[in-house]
Amino acid sequence: MTLIEGLDSVQTSKIEALFELGSRMNDTINLSIGEPDAEVPEVLKEAAARHIRNGRNKYGPLRGIPQLRERVAARYAERGLDVRAENVSITMGAQNAIFAGLASILRRGDEVIVFSPAFPTYAAVATILGARVRFVRTSPNNDFAPDPETLRSAITRSTRVIVINSPSNPTGAVYGRRLMREVIDAASNVDAYVLSDEVYEEFVYDGEFVSAAEFMDLYHRILLVNSFSKTLAITGWRLGYLVAPDELSERIGKVLLYGHTCPPTFAQYAVLDVMDSDEVREFVRRCRDEYRRRRDAAVRALNGSGIETPRPRGSLYVFPRLPAGVDDNEFCFSLLEKENVIVVPGSTFGPGGEGHLRMSITSPVQLIEEGAKRIRRFLEDYVGSRGGRVP
Repeated sequence: MTLIEGLDSVQTSKIEALFELGSRMNDTINLSIGEPDAEVPEVLKEAAARHIRNGRNKYGPLRGIPQLRERVAARYAERGLDVRAENVSITMGAQNAIFAGLASILRRGDEVIVFSPAFPTYAAVATILGARVRFVRTSPNNDFAPDPETLRSAITRSTRVIVINSPSNPTGAVYGRRLMREVIDAASNVDAYVLSDEVYEEFVYDGEFVSAAEFMDLYHRILLVNSFSKTLAITGWRLGYLVAPDELSERIGKVLLYGHTCPPTFAQYAVLDVMDSDEVREFVRRCRDEYRRRRDAAVRALNGSGIETPRPRGSLYVFPRLPAGVDDNEFCFSLLEKENVIVVPGSTFGPGGEGHLRMSITSPVQLIEEGAKRIRRFLEDYVGSRGGRVP
């Protein structure tokens, strides 16, 4: 498979298509994008302005400024982990980190295991790079956590990467320590890499966040993807990072060199200045508490409307299930046309997502409740026109 064939094999996201349609309409409630609506902390704005005025507007180092790489590494070293600045690359958001990580590992014909429903980027990037994707379905009956036995049966001699995303986009699944260990043990049996997307680590509402980093001393083929975008509400600044083992360093450097030149300079210095400040810690705490409140409101409103909605343990989304027989793609595009509400079809996220919706909880409670009201109203008309009834 050539790169062009890989590109021709993937589709653009329905999220983008729905957002584009909704932008042309009035009174639209956009519950599609996981973009925090919180205002950027003042201390971070001030730091950014200061560095812009002081001339931090030129090219910076390919992998990011050394001070920020060292500070990221120190966060893991403080947990007793052997992560050094040399293992850290600052990237243009988490998407850039995912691409660089997978591109440094995959060869044509390799297999990548993705727990589905899943963020579409994992499968798309693997396909573009000429790898084969093996989806391992998860079930709402198990809170969308992967089943270790099903994973082990899916692994072959061609398995090169297992992708983890906890907390999960779109399901909100959070992996416990035992499950994380079982996934990593399964990877180690075939010397596969584990790429762990931990972008939503600060948004765990029930239980605790467990990083794959905790197991790096036991198994070195682990890559970590993270981002400042969601945590600090700076999605437009494009600032994430990749932590990877030494053996991938040269290849990751090549991908970044020809892929992004360097991450934004002023943004790196600004984040470095404030990332450990009391103001930012309080900002993150307030955001987490607010999103927990919104999650509860969304679950309550949707379940109250007869739409089965499990309570996610983390992330910025809920993942309700539509009544049996309802096509999620048709439903979402018709919902936008009739009720001006944007949610994402569950099938966008791969096998197991069919018949679901992904709703973001990054809008105020009033909009979430109004969106749920419109969804219920439309669902009654939609199902009724086909001779059925909403429970």
